[in-house]
Amino acid sequence: MVWGLVDPSSFGEFFPNGDYVGWEEAIKRYFDVEMSAEQRAARDNWDVSYRGDVARKFTEDFGQLEAHERPTEFKLTEPRKSLGSLIELTGRLLAVDTTLRDVIEALEPGVHQFWPLRIVTPKGKEYPGSYNGLIIRRFLDGFVSEQSEGFRFTSSTSQFAAADRDTKAGYAGLAFAQDVIAGAHLWREDKLSSPKILMSDALQAKIAAQNLRIFKHHKMRVV
Repeated sequence: MVWGLVDPSSFGEFFPNGDYVGWEEAIKRYFDVEMSAEQRAARDNWDVSYRGDVARKFTEDFGQLEAHERPTEFKLTEPRKSLGSLIELTGRLLAVDTTLRDVIEALEPGVHQFWPLRIVTPKGKEYPGSYNGLIIRRFLDGFVSEQSEGFRFTSSTSQFAAADRDTKAGYAGLAFAQDVIAGAHLWREDKLSSPKILMSDALQAKIAAQNLRIFKHHKMRVV
């Protein structure tokens, strides 16, 4: 079996309200000082356009983040008693605690990008526990629409699909090709918008064994 993760839809322990500290400034500084005139012109001489390009790397297959592109601090807008081992931040960037990072790295060493990301409270104190930014660097085209049910195409070209419902029953009808996903443990699907993030049985089992709190997730079929 394979598991599909449901994106958190409201603020809470998996989607904390807040924003990055110093990230926009670092992007603008690099744009103004380090980029060539040609590079700036390609982005309409607007640092916000470059920031958009960087943010696309959070969820799309545009390579790893460069050192100056990585958010390094996230400040919570409101106090939180707990945060999940997997959380989603501004711009859909993922972050994981140290335990989950180690679990992923043990299964897929060197595949994904991690870097330290400090979480701070509204008063500026460091949140208990250590977190890392995560860029999922495996993208697969494993969705088999011909053997799936309970989904809809989301574009006129019929290239992108989404589950009709982000529920256990909704995900149960989705099918994925064994020969495409074999050996993968964490990945994003190229042609699915919901679920977008998938994980293997092995990764799910290790997460469950350590009682790590992650997004709601449901089983799907392998064919």
